[in-house]
Amino acid sequence: MGRRFFFSLLILFLLSPSWAQVAERTAGEGEFPALQLLPPGSVVHGISLPRYEDHRVTAMLKADLLEVLSRHEARLENIHSVLYGEDGESTRLNLPGARYNFRTALLSSRTGPVELIHPRYNARASGVIFHSVSHRGVLTGPVHTVIRNSPEHP
Repeated sequence: MGRRFFFSLLILFLLSPSWAQVAERTAGEGEFPALQLLPPGSVVHGISLPRYEDHRVTAMLKADLLEVLSRHEARLENIHSVLYGEDGESTRLNLPGARYNFRTALLSSRTGPVELIHPRYNARASGVIFHSVSHRGVLTGPVHTVIRNSPEHP
């Protein structure tokens, strides 16, 4: 009985908001606070990570799998991401897998095909390097791009 009670208190403590604040304060430069709770080698299925700026969702990243490689790097599989533009146009990025480094804020993939879909263009490439803070990236080739004169709304 005593062990179960202690274990229950420990679980409640770990799940409490104050623990999240401790994890956030103890995260080092370039470390994602949530990874404080998951040791390297941990695997999480079906993740969804929104990004907010000025109380507005600017991006949503969804992946079928996230594997913690270290306190500052993760590997993702089957990624579907949406970047919400201030002009109301959204850009979708689909790729089979990538690594994300929280220190450099870089998402990189060399395991194409990478699809970039925007109302004014579509691009297909064999890889991508994307900086999540500046919202800029580079497609690596070969790259096939179709540019339209007017927006296309699927």
